[in-house]
Amino acid sequence: MLRVNHYGQHDVLRYLRGVDTNPTPDPATLDDVDREVVRLLQGNGRMTNTALAEAVGLTPTPMLARIKKLEQRGVITKYVAIADAAALGRSTMAFVSVKLTAHKLATHEAFLAAVTQLTEVLECHHIAGEDDFLLKVVLRDIREYERFLLHRLSRIAGIDRVRTTFVLSTAKSETAIPIE
Repeated sequence: MLRVNHYGQHDVLRYLRGVDTNPTPDPATLDDVDREVVRLLQGNGRMTNTALAEAVGLTPTPMLARIKKLEQRGVITKYVAIADAAALGRSTMAFVSVKLTAHKLATHEAFLAAVTQLTEVLECHHIAGEDDFLLKVVLRDIREYERFLLHRLSRIAGIDRVRTTFVLSTAKSETAIPIE
């Protein structure tokens, strides 16, 4: 699954053309300490190097070297603060399924280039099935969604159909990837 929010627009287009700018790291090359470091950082990205080193039984210098290697290999891609959407006035969340008019590279690239510019779109997934893309969007309210749909999303060339599912409530929302 291509997650647009983890690639820049340029990288998305290079990826589609077969130039993998960020090859998937081999999980087999992660040792137990690497896995624990990633698990700890997923729970608290602000954990200090000293505290992290102490938690995994290393000194700070080799700990920092491990973190740098995990970053360079693409295991750790970025550090973020996770904000509450409602507290920022974005209490309406929807999943938007998009079907394109044609399954051609040019249509695909044009759609991705346009959708990555839409700030309301938090995630864009290329999917298999009846639809081509699944977008996760956050907005202030239904009226803002209508404006988004009519004046921004539907103006993207190559869209055949849009179906929207509004989120009523969220029982689980995790950001940490399970580590075995």
